[in-house]
Amino acid sequence: MNNIFGQESKFFKVMNTLGSIIGVSIMWLICCIPIVTIGASTIALYYTTAKAIRHETGYLTGEFKKSFKNNLKDGVIITVIYLFLVAVLYVDYMVINNLNSSFAVMLGGMYMLITLVMFGVFVYIFPAMSRFTMGKLGCFKLALLMTFKHLPSTILLMIIFAISVVLILLIPVPMIFVIPGLCCYVSTFIIERLLKKYMAKPETEEEKEKWYYK
Repeated sequence: MNNIFGQESKFFKVMNTLGSIIGVSIMWLICCIPIVTIGASTIALYYTTAKAIRHETGYLTGEFKKSFKNNLKDGVIITVIYLFLVAVLYVDYMVINNLNSSFAVMLGGMYMLITLVMFGVFVYIFPAMSRFTMGKLGCFKLALLMTFKHLPSTILLMIIFAISVVLILLIPVPMIFVIPGLCCYVSTFIIERLLKKYMAKPETEEEKEKWYYK
């Protein structure tokens, strides 16, 4: 019995991870309230989940605050751009939906393609911004490249994200306090492997020991 509830037991580790996932989900949710901070909050969510939860390096609250503060400006800009693009796509959808012609079918196909590409870039851009210091445009280009270059992974991540959104919509409470962190945690097993392909190789033994190379 002591082995089950001991700090080194699998049960304890699972419950500790779940507690951290709930904690980071709540921090993400609170920091998303102003809407324009969704980007910065999501960058912090990924950074904290990958570093503090999966690689058990640093402290949950401290890592989240640090990442949120460091990426607030760029995160707000990316969020505003995305909100604008979503609004444009919504207007386009309403226009296309009221058309009755073969041209409307072609426009509908283009609309779906653009939406999927935006979705793919959305999946990668925040993890990229949490890892690299190449600026907003550089991270956007990288996210766009990753969307097409790693298409099977992109599709899988889209499915994970879509399922997460559906679960939150179907069962808002308690899913809203669990799913954001859980979705992010699962995605790190895919995204971390991809990000390493674009990272400079460690030149010293000290660099090799950094959490993002493990």
